[in-house]
Amino acid sequence: MYPGSPSKTVCSAMPLGWQTGTDMTASISLISESSDMRRSWNAELRNFADPAFRLFKIELASGDGEYMTPPLMRLMPGDTFHIVVDADFEDFIPVGGTTKTLIRDPYPGSIRCKNLGTTAIPFTSSGRVVTLDAPAVEEVRISARYDLSVMITEPWKFSERASDRKVNWSVVVEELGGSA
Repeated sequence: MYPGSPSKTVCSAMPLGWQTGTDMTASISLISESSDMRRSWNAELRNFADPAFRLFKIELASGDGEYMTPPLMRLMPGDTFHIVVDADFEDFIPVGGTTKTLIRDPYPGSIRCKNLGTTAIPFTSSGRVVTLDAPAVEEVRISARYDLSVMITEPWKFSERASDRKVNWSVVVEELGGSA
């Protein structure tokens, strides 16, 4: 998190500050190569994509309340960096369960465990492993922000309307892979 910005996005390659990240959206999806849907010889639908391709694509974009662009000028397609997006990735521990291994490395201090309401559930964590203090008596939702290694995959865009100092910008990144 940066001074003057309400966003909790952390990215040294694209620091957010005063009047930047005030109305930012992170659109997260799987990369297109995560799916290779085909029918087997008996017509059963299967995903033939290798599990190594279960990676995220993230588009960061401004909204109407954005007044300045982040420093995009030196970011080019192919550049790599780490980013912690201001978005919770959700998982769960089923009834009777006590542990869950998260699919990515969590950003320190970002893990939360709650019941299906809003009651915090006591837990400990070590790396990607989340362990409840007692077996779950109902499903426990796990929220975490992930520290992702990404690459810029498309040229960034920005526009500025001088009359009221409004800006629009976007940048698209994908996870590097190879270690997720």
